Amino acid sequence: MSNDIISRKGEVVGQWDGNDVNDLKNELARIKKELKGDRVEHTGVPHKDQFPDDLEGFTAYIIWAIDKNENCLTGSGANRVEPIAQIREFYGNEIAKDAMARKRG
Repeated sequence: MSNDIISRKGEVVGQWDGNDVNDLKNELARIKKELKGDRVEHTGVPHKDQFPDDLEGFTAYIIWAIDKNENCLTGSGANRVEPIAQIREFYGNEIAKDAMARKRG
């Protein structure tokens, strides 16, 4: 699998090896400062194969990536790191289930 971070325009703008989401957080902050007229969205981050099946449909908020230590980079600005266990706890509660039901329409 590639380590390439891809911008909306399809350009390789950075790298992430999938090991630590804190490294990705820093890399995305660097890219945001340097990138003009383009941006990176969560869909341009590599290592989607590290997402467990039970979080594939999670839509309560953006999960940018999950590292090999089961930490997640989350938030619209890719600025929060939280353990996967915390997301699973949220995902299993009634508020999250209601949000999922609204999303599916």
